[in-house]
Amino acid sequence: MKGTTKQIEAYKLLNDTVTKELLYGGAAGGGKSFLGCFWLMTASLAYPGSRWFIARDELKKIHQSTLVTFFKVAQSLRVSDTFKVDHKYNAIKFSNGSQIDLLDARFMPSDPLYERFGSLEYTGGWIEEASQIHNKAYEVLKTRIGRHMNDVYNLIGKLLLTCNPTKKWLYSTFYKPFRLGVLEIKKKFIQAFYSDNPHLPEDYIEQLHDIKDKSTKERLLKGNWEYDDDPTTLCKYDDILAIFANDHIKEEGKYITADIARLGSDKAIIAVWYGWVVKEFVTFDISKTTDIQEAIYSLRVKHQIQAKNCIADEDGVGGGVVDNCGILGFVNGSKPIKVNTSGKKHVPTYQNLQTQCAYYLVDQINAGQIYIEYELGQAQRDEITEELEQLKSYNTDKEGKVRTLPKEKVKENIGRSPDWRDTLLMRSYFDISPYKGNYAIGNV
Repeated sequence: MKGTTKQIEAYKLLNDTVTKELLYGGAAGGGKSFLGCFWLMTASLAYPGSRWFIARDELKKIHQSTLVTFFKVAQSLRVSDTFKVDHKYNAIKFSNGSQIDLLDARFMPSDPLYERFGSLEYTGGWIEEASQIHNKAYEVLKTRIGRHMNDVYNLIGKLLLTCNPTKKWLYSTFYKPFRLGVLEIKKKFIQAFYSDNPHLPEDYIEQLHDIKDKSTKERLLKGNWEYDDDPTTLCKYDDILAIFANDHIKEEGKYITADIARLGSDKAIIAVWYGWVVKEFVTFDISKTTDIQEAIYSLRVKHQIQAKNCIADEDGVGGGVVDNCGILGFVNGSKPIKVNTSGKKHVPTYQNLQTQCAYYLVDQINAGQIYIEYELGQAQRDEITEELEQLKSYNTDKEGKVRTLPKEKVKENIGRSPDWRDTLLMRSYFDISPYKGNYAIGNV
């Protein structure tokens, strides 16, 4: 069989003595499923008694899609008579004693820690359409490989992940470190495009070119990881990038916003604003509250900003900073601020103050009315962009309250707390505060 150049490169990595995790992802038609089936089939035949897995977000998708490709690969290799599919136990069993388990890796509220995989032992495995599974499933499954006959065959545990471009945890775990040149040596990333695969039918290629939605076309045709096709996303990617170039904004009023690290667990970030222009950032990876207090005071003096125009996250240890600095406190879960609509005051239907400010920030981004003038490194700009892309609508609760994607889910998607986003959204308070103006925000 003749694989593509990218498939051959990937297959070599799946058989080397260094790589433990390989992400093979990119545009549609790059031969991802073929690679996974070919690797597990040849490995099962080469190492009698070995045990492997194919995991996906729904078991039925493995039966309806993945196995179809598996049978085609087997027919091409002329090894269809070497295995049988056990539908009762969801496994592919080879005559030499090897086995490939078919795993349902969907998130279950009754098993949030994926304890159902805790006692399994595998030689290696493959997560197909990895972007569709929970990050926790990936974390658990990778601990189950390298535990079955690896010492007998002198094999290191290998995990193959395949997917189309996504802005979820795969982006921050593999793609972003790869792009920055800091991906761990044990992890590898290969970006495949439809143009790498000479075996695709012309009709399939035409279908990709005919895609109308821009983000879907960027992802599936061009293999662009920077576009998100999530319909709940509130800000367009291009509008988010523009915040680093919107130098037309007037600088009216001076403010300071500060997101305080909770007991040292998150990053502490302080921003200085002239209107909606960020003039300066001060960040602390690890900090004492006294350090943050001194930084806020120094910035106030430097930029001549009144205490009443400064606000800090009051949750957790932030309360001490607020009290000692004599500034405003921002309580994320407090009630939304009343606004005027048609001359009448009312409480908008936001879940809380943080959501209200988040939607106002969304409006500012989409209108091109926020500018980060302060010079940042590319890694910091990428973090801000990634966090603002997590500004998404979320399930409306029983009372009809408008919500944004909860912080715990944001952490799951990007692997960290969205501290830049929280610092930026607090600037909204000064526009919607009854002492500053009366604005109906978020078009809700």
